[in-house]
Amino acid sequence: MRDERSSPTISIVQTEPLTVAGLAGPVVVTTNSFTGRNTVTVGGQPAALIARRRYALPAANGRTVEGTVSARFFDPYPTLELNGVRHRTGPEVPVALRILALVPIALAGLGGLVGGLIGALGMIVNVVVLRRQLPGYAKALLMVAVLVATVVVWLVVAGAIGVALKAGQS
Repeated sequence: MRDERSSPTISIVQTEPLTVAGLAGPVVVTTNSFTGRNTVTVGGQPAALIARRRYALPAANGRTVEGTVSARFFDPYPTLELNGVRHRTGPEVPVALRILALVPIALAGLGGLVGGLIGALGMIVNVVVLRRQLPGYAKALLMVAVLVATVVVWLVVAGAIGVALKAGQS
């Protein structure tokens, strides 16, 4: 996995090139972590978007092949489906790491809208961490650090809101 392609933000994540027989070159799926939108290139050339999640991929014979990019909620990597065959765009991720990545969203239950927004950002950062080429223990440590940071940010923001509300009542 390569991330931060040419962007200084962590929101753009790009898969390693995936070679699929019959296509005009390696397939790369680039995902915007915040919007969930994908772009697909084949051999460095952008594939045309036909409909939601469906692309016309250039084939080796000069024609196009229709492919669908889909993402499962519990999988950080999108899947490319061509002619009924699913191709993973990244390695398998252990279930424990997938669960750990989702833990920050639990702030929605504790902190309402503010907790939910901060927790969602923490979850997005954790999914980006999942896509990085790091050993499993390093990913787990980074995701725990993100969780701690999300809780600290939530406590600070909730405290500031509480102080502002008390000041507004006096």
